[in-house]
Amino acid sequence: MKYENAKDILPASLLEEVQKYAEGKAIYIPKREKAKGWGEASGYREKLNKRNALICGRYAAGDGIMELAEQFFLSPESVKKIVYGKKVRLPEYSPSAYSAEQYSNAGIGEEWVRIYLENAGMEMPDGSVFFLSELVKIPLRLIEDEGGYEQAEESEALPDAPLIIVFEDHRFRCFCGRPYLDYLRKEKKNAHRAFVFVGIEEYSYYMNNFGKQFQRGK
Repeated sequence: MKYENAKDILPASLLEEVQKYAEGKAIYIPKREKAKGWGEASGYREKLNKRNALICGRYAAGDGIMELAEQFFLSPESVKKIVYGKKVRLPEYSPSAYSAEQYSNAGIGEEWVRIYLENAGMEMPDGSVFFLSELVKIPLRLIEDEGGYEQAEESEALPDAPLIIVFEDHRFRCFCGRPYLDYLRKEKKNAHRAFVFVGIEEYSYYMNNFGKQFQRGK
């Protein structure tokens, strides 16, 4: 390796600082590490890729869409995207509708919701009790004011952030995003993007009465 004189490279002020710690020594300055993509450091990228590969494998072996949805606690729509789509590449996360749409399109909307709720100090609803819908546009008139689902103090929602809704007992209630929901109503908005947690026993009712009517969340 070729050595170079630090005074020919470093600014004088920086050189003086380095001399305080390594005057007269030959030191190696490593290259900066390339920033890791989202999910690489935590292992979520690998975990999701393995899960999706497992789903595809079991689908190819004959498991049905509903069977896989129940086994992996995903909506049938998410399972379809995984088994019919191409290899999943995790998008960059941000608390925005655009990021949520990218995750939903990749069939991993539940991962966007998990991160979003985690940042709000909240936990995901029990996956053995609820399916999670893909990102949809829901009429705000369907969401009841009575709730009780806010589990923690939320940071102020960013403009255009999706709402997180729960559908159970044939009722839509806000799970996360109440301040933003109030804002949307004051602005007289008719509908907004949302992820909907649907009680497993009510999924057929939800799809027959609401799910097929909701526009995709664009």
